[in-house]
Amino acid sequence: MSSSSKVISQLCHLDFDAIAAYEASLERIEDSALKDTIAGFRDDHKAHTEALNAILVKRGEDKVTDTDYKKVLTKGKVVIAGLINDKAILKAMNVNEEVTTKAYEKALDNDDFSVEERAVIERHYNDEKRHKQWFSAAADKE
Repeated sequence: MSSSSKVISQLCHLDFDAIAAYEASLERIEDSALKDTIAGFRDDHKAHTEALNAILVKRGEDKVTDTDYKKVLTKGKVVIAGLINDKAILKAMNVNEEVTTKAYEKALDNDDFSVEERAVIERHYNDEKRHKQWFSAAADKE
């Protein structure tokens, strides 16, 4: 597997882990307006896994179907499970989005992506920045 394929695979694993963290937060968030936005962000991560897997398949690599053994955001998921109010959950999710935003930003340092692959990663990076900004603002409001 090339280094750029490894990066794509790692991003896909991270998005699967983010989906799990989103599911954990959706089980605990009480405010329905917050839930709607959070569910939309979760769906963005699901779309990310589909797009990244399409790239991997096109490259002749295996699809990613779950988180990896590192489970970068699992701590966040465990923390979310113990939180009891919306503000605390929003803050925890903001920290999770910092991880995904940085991972996508770092991925863009790789020069081995095709123009189309780079465009996909840039779109995902912009999603991550939008998610992070929203969680940060929402946590400050609560």
